[in-house]
Amino acid sequence: LLATNFFVAHQLAVNEIYCLAKYQPMPSAEAKFIRWLSFSEPIAHGVRLIPDGYVELSTAQGVVAAFLEVDLGHEGLPVWKAKVQGYLRYAASGTFEEQFQEHRFRVLVVANTECRMQAIRGVVRNLTEKIFWLSTFELIGRDNLWGPAWVRPSDDGLRSFF
Repeated sequence: LLATNFFVAHQLAVNEIYCLAKYQPMPSAEAKFIRWLSFSEPIAHGVRLIPDGYVELSTAQGVVAAFLEVDLGHEGLPVWKAKVQGYLRYAASGTFEEQFQEHRFRVLVVANTECRMQAIRGVVRNLTEKIFWLSTFELIGRDNLWGPAWVRPSDDGLRSFF
């Protein structure tokens, strides 16, 4: 029963981000929601990643593509290390461009607490300063999904999504 509750809580958290991505007002008239994808199996052959979601947004500068990882504190940091390594291998492989016809992607990590976000950020920072954007449900709730609710692995300042 406990595993079911974790699954349901996690799915509700993913759904919350989906609803914000699709329905929360964008910061400019040029920005538009294009699509959301959910995954039930790994994103590519030989890649052990099953993202919680994928979103594409159209902007004046082009398409912004991002995978979503929601963390409610149930996975150990070694699991996060493997995820980060998997995303880096996937980015370097060229498979993303073949699958999605886009040149680059971000990985959005939304954690349940500031402490948890910082722990994951430390794992990310040890492996890369690229592609990962991290936040918490509290920051997103306060500053909007598109607002200054995001930190990068090695930069302490809050950044807007765009």
